[in-house]
Amino acid sequence: MWQRELIGTIFLFVIGQPHRFLIRSLPVLAFFVSCSAALFAQVLQYKRPTEQLIKRYERMVAEGALLSPDGWTRVSKLFDEPRPYPANSEIQIISTPGLIGEAKLDGDRAQVETKWGDYYGTIDSNLRFKSVGYGGNVMMGERFSLVFIHHSQSHKEGMAGSDSGEWKIEKAPFVRTATIAAAIKYVEKMRDQSKDLVTRKNADRTIAALKRLTPGCGNASAC
Repeated sequence: MWQRELIGTIFLFVIGQPHRFLIRSLPVLAFFVSCSAALFAQVLQYKRPTEQLIKRYERMVAEGALLSPDGWTRVSKLFDEPRPYPANSEIQIISTPGLIGEAKLDGDRAQVETKWGDYYGTIDSNLRFKSVGYGGNVMMGERFSLVFIHHSQSHKEGMAGSDSGEWKIEKAPFVRTATIAAAIKYVEKMRDQSKDLVTRKNADRTIAALKRLTPGCGNASAC
């Protein structure tokens, strides 16, 4: 369950690890300063295979792929440990990050971090939107744990720098994620398919709320 803290809090989604956490603004400032070289050195280039993998994942999130069983199956190919489609899970509304950078590489394991994204809130299984507050959004970072999967060669023969395998995100998320645009399309579709008046009204209110959202300090903005 997500918790809230003071204005300025940055939610740090941990994908590829079994837990999530949030950090108050001052520790996060120190965190971002410590890894700024890794993040900015590769800004908008994403030349490393690990960064390209996360860029592909974020693109699929923006397309709304995590909002349907078929899309979830496609995204699952990016994970070493996929999970079944969480049909009734909440949907976390985010923006795509402005920066993606490999922060750590250790043999067959790596960490990739993102910066300058926004987190807006969640949509529940009844199509009700719950805003994060704080003016509609908080700045968000993500940390992905990656593992290199060897294909044609054994672990002793091949290393992550060779072409003997591929990088994958370690574990799939427990909940669905979407951008504002993808979420609006999803809620509109679910509203049109529903015969329940309460659900349809929830959907109308959610669509209106999502359309009022504006980007905050994420989206590659250094404000």
